[in-house]
Amino acid sequence: MTIDGLTMQTETSSAPHWKAATNSVLAPVFAAKRLGLITDMDGTISHLAETPEAAVVTPRNRQLMGTIVLMLPLVAAISGRSARDLQARIAVSGVVYIGNHGLERWHNGGRVLNEHVRQYRKALTAALDEIRPHLTIGMWIEDKYATASIHYRLTPRPEKAAETLEPLVREVVTKHGLAMNKGRALYEVRPPIEANKGTALAELVREHELDGVIYIGDDITDVDAMLMARKLRDLTGLDAINVGVVANPPEKCNEIEQAVRNASDVIVSGVHDVEAFLGWLLEALSKKNESLEDEQSE
Repeated sequence: MTIDGLTMQTETSSAPHWKAATNSVLAPVFAAKRLGLITDMDGTISHLAETPEAAVVTPRNRQLMGTIVLMLPLVAAISGRSARDLQARIAVSGVVYIGNHGLERWHNGGRVLNEHVRQYRKALTAALDEIRPHLTIGMWIEDKYATASIHYRLTPRPEKAAETLEPLVREVVTKHGLAMNKGRALYEVRPPIEANKGTALAELVREHELDGVIYIGDDITDVDAMLMARKLRDLTGLDAINVGVVANPPEKCNEIEQAVRNASDVIVSGVHDVEAFLGWLLEALSKKNESLEDEQSE
């Protein structure tokens, strides 16, 4: 199966639920001296909402991240949202915020763009102007400067809308020298720059000198990060664990959910289960720290 250039395994993933893997699959990351936690936002630490503005990080996930960030050398969020929006919605001090799938980050109270983004801004604006007259009820454009998302989830028949919208968007972005990615009931229009959640993860691992990383995500763009984590695990020995957020059982998964399953090492069954996972992670980190303190005092 291929989704936007990603060739995914078609067999059913055998990734276990995280609660069945605490002493097996998940155990190696606690041997890492410098462990990082990287997460997506929408559908992961916040429930999916009808509009981007309606999404809210759950209080429990925010609380847990606020404590875990004090215990690890890196806690980061990577999202398709703008870095400014991501920072404002999670609002945990010390977290590193990467927006627009790696094209920008929040730093010292402001947005820092990939150096090549601005040269494509005119083309992006022109493409959106060309697409806008074709939008129907339930479709809208979310312009995030570096990229834009064309949403269609509120249309009366989203699957039918996608059949009409996808070829139009693909034709326009090609005409203007841009690129297109699929998401959950949206098409992302973006510069043809080699930047995604995978390149962002690799950059964070390098910057923070991590020897272990846990990545949590639920969408096709998160598969980029998961595949990069696996690549680094194979090439450098990074202790990497991919945590896929998939509510449906394998037999009921759509293509995106199955792609996430196939790239995951363990599964969580929804946003509330992410809360449970992060709660377990916090407890495990606390026990590890207590053990290290006991060894040092002997």
